Amino acid sequence: MRLTEFVKVITLILIIVVAASCSPRIASSSQFPAISFDPRSLITVNDPAVNARLKSILSDNTDIRTDFRRIQDWVASYVVYDPDTKAYWQSPAETIDKKTGDCKDYSTLLCSLWRADGVPASDVYVAIGQSRDSKLHAFLIEKYLNGRWQVIEPQVGGFITSDLSAIDTAEKYAITYLFNDMEYGSSTAWIYQKIRGLSTASSPQSTPAKKLPVVKSFTADPPNIYLGNSTTLSWVVEGATYVGIDQGVGGVDPVGTAVVSPRDSILYKLVASNSGGSVTDNLTVRVINLNAGRNSQPVLSMPQATESPFSIGFAGWYEGNEAVNSVNAGQQVSALMNLKGGSSGQCIMRIWRSIDSGHDEIVAQYGLKYDGTEGSGQISFSPSYAIGESGTQGYYVDLIKDGAQAWVMPEGYPPRLTVAPKPGYGALSVGFAGWRSGADNVYSAKKGQALATAITLSGGESGQYTINVRRDTAGLSDEAVQQITFYYDGSSAVQGLIFTPTYATGESSTRGYYLDLYKDGKFIWSLSGTYPPRLTVTN
Repeated sequence: MRLTEFVKVITLILIIVVAASCSPRIASSSQFPAISFDPRSLITVNDPAVNARLKSILSDNTDIRTDFRRIQDWVASYVVYDPDTKAYWQSPAETIDKKTGDCKDYSTLLCSLWRADGVPASDVYVAIGQSRDSKLHAFLIEKYLNGRWQVIEPQVGGFITSDLSAIDTAEKYAITYLFNDMEYGSSTAWIYQKIRGLSTASSPQSTPAKKLPVVKSFTADPPNIYLGNSTTLSWVVEGATYVGIDQGVGGVDPVGTAVVSPRDSILYKLVASNSGGSVTDNLTVRVINLNAGRNSQPVLSMPQATESPFSIGFAGWYEGNEAVNSVNAGQQVSALMNLKGGSSGQCIMRIWRSIDSGHDEIVAQYGLKYDGTEGSGQISFSPSYAIGESGTQGYYVDLIKDGAQAWVMPEGYPPRLTVAPKPGYGALSVGFAGWRSGADNVYSAKKGQALATAITLSGGESGQYTINVRRDTAGLSDEAVQQITFYYDGSSAVQGLIFTPTYATGESSTRGYYLDLYKDGKFIWSLSGTYPPRLTVTN
């Protein structure tokens, strides 16, 4: 046996032995909370904290384990089990920050990391199982590893130890609920249609199978685009209670459209589900790069009307009503653009994060109708990365008109937006404590419903602080619908407030509701654009 092979064998043995001796006991809870909200929001595939941790986990190129197992073993060893006596569902970012959690927190974190690493939604779910003595437990099921459904016990690491524990879990718990970021359901027919033969535990009474949703159409117009241009996805689905599209589109209405601008040829997957089960449909958009292998910029097409040229002017970046060229990460900022001349048409403003790898990503986009004479558009977002973080070089704007890129902020054009790290304010730590209706945690509420929310603070400077509940709108300045000013002593505190949303999502350009925090009139912290869970409101 060669020396390198011998070292690999010894390493494997050590991993198994250490994992077996250090793995925690599998813990369940008879007080496991009922799921009274949309659990898809707990699988945070695009959360910056999740993606930063994933990059750290996979940074060791000498590790001989597969990425799949490295992620699983990391969760088992990093998170310390702590009974969740308050029945609170932590977000994966909170679990990473606290380093503690119970079975459901292990499960949602591991599912989020696997999904962020590319495991398809159809291949992994968080499962809620019930034993014969009515105890409840959270774990995962997946078929990505070897093509067959199997239980994964996220509280246990190591190749052999975790697999043996998973067998015990599969025998003990009958699955009563499944979810990931794309699908969820508690119908017996829906669950066992997906995982038939997986669990040997006593299964719930079978129910008659219900009719599955029907995807009438799922198309892209145009199906082939040049790099830098956009295409419109269109779909018609019947009989579904949930419809979602991957690759960042998310949950959508059963009938609708979405404008997308992929940087490479890409496969979009549509999932439609109801209590009877789910169906999928796939769609490929081909991206043609005319400049592949060359350093020149892509050729831009700019539609022009015969009567007068179409002119585009960038009016600047704004924080509220103040023009800025630099902000802190997490701080809300808006871009304003002026349009004149040309022909009428549909325009889309987009904000891009410039990345040193060349694979720039869209972080916000906003559609507007242009009448062909004169108009303006604005778009708001909260940058998640400072310059230098995750290859970030800056943020810039472009404009799509009638499906073609009409203008892009060129390299070196002032003012591309620069972003600094969040201000430290000493060792101040700010945490979001959730949205509540009575005793329930919620992610969505009804217009006019009284709600409570709170943040936690620890460390940092003493002084006067102000919490704002803001209505996120398409305008330059988001409205503060409620605020409270309080004195913080610099040690630790929980501060809450009560408010009533007066606009539903979609009304008067309302996108949702979020919190931010100021000290002495200066911004400190906000629920950024990608931070779950911003509050949505229905009529």
